[in-house]
Amino acid sequence: MSNQHSYLLLTAAMWIGLGLFASILSNVTATSVALSEILVGAAIANTFGLHSAPWIDYLAGFGAIALAFLSGAEIRISAAWTRAWVTLTIGIASFAAPFVGVFLFTTIFAGWTAWQALIAAIALSTTSVALVYAIVLERGQSESQVGQTVLAARFVNDIGTIAALIIVTAAIDYRLLSLLCGTLIFALAIPAVAPWCVRSERTTSEADVRFLVLVLLLIGGLAEFSNVEAVVPAYIVGVSLSPTLQNHEATVKKLRTLAFSCLTPFYFLRAGSLVDLSQWQDIAAMSAILLTIKIATKCASIVPLTYAFKMQTSDGWSVALLMSTGLTFGTITASVGLAHGIINRRQYAALVIAVIVSGAFPAFIADRILKSRSS
Repeated sequence: MSNQHSYLLLTAAMWIGLGLFASILSNVTATSVALSEILVGAAIANTFGLHSAPWIDYLAGFGAIALAFLSGAEIRISAAWTRAWVTLTIGIASFAAPFVGVFLFTTIFAGWTAWQALIAAIALSTTSVALVYAIVLERGQSESQVGQTVLAARFVNDIGTIAALIIVTAAIDYRLLSLLCGTLIFALAIPAVAPWCVRSERTTSEADVRFLVLVLLLIGGLAEFSNVEAVVPAYIVGVSLSPTLQNHEATVKKLRTLAFSCLTPFYFLRAGSLVDLSQWQDIAAMSAILLTIKIATKCASIVPLTYAFKMQTSDGWSVALLMSTGLTFGTITASVGLAHGIINRRQYAALVIAVIVSGAFPAFIADRILKSRSS
């Protein structure tokens, strides 16, 4: 075996080892493992240096796709329809309130241009697909009112985010149309084919898991061609397969095990490693203000709605805080803004830190509430 392969395997062992340490830390502190992985990634990256690589980016990206798919598969369509007005209202409020708040602050008080403010508003209006699903699942709330509401509402939130980003970056072309058509075909065709593949869930051939992995890779490839984040089409296909997978829990458990043991450590550790604290003095104030606006506007718009929909106080705050988390779409939006020359590096750093911290602070509080609720 060549030295190159040895170093690659040792690097993989180091990342999985950090994931194992985060799991132990999660058990000791009784916090979400996803949150622990983010914090461990940030601490190691800023203390010793934790650098990504193309294959790590691939595993992290595939982990995000798998989490989005599993998140969609947890949706109970019949129950979602009965709460369609609830999830739609909360999802729209979760996107619109921070969007308006951040845009007004950055244009009026921070002196950003309108286009720069739009990038900031989009980046901080997001809700983390992966983090929300990981916490809801870990706390056994995927079937509860809180879990079902958040899993459905944050999809509405992210649709608004993607639509706004496409409009700002003018990325409407034949590739985007191919993604829309491909996602529709997948959502309609895969449920018809799936029963023939997942019926072998208890054999060693593992055809059921291989089938789902193939579907996720095809979705990821189509999204990559379209230059669009793959988590939304993966979520849609997951929802379309939800009725089928409800009768094949063993298949879901196997894919879940694969994702949480081998893929999500790379995703969450890498997300934490993106937090660059070397110049934190210069951007700390801006990041703190943007973070405060995001959490305050989301909570101020969502909590009253949960009261109107007769949710318990703890449930309402859990929904609001989980919808206040951010990670993938927020960092992607900031990266797109930087790549298109809309924002500068200082603005990019302020946005990324605010987004990453929003994946930790509100998630920690929501995790505490859900933990006490489940116990």
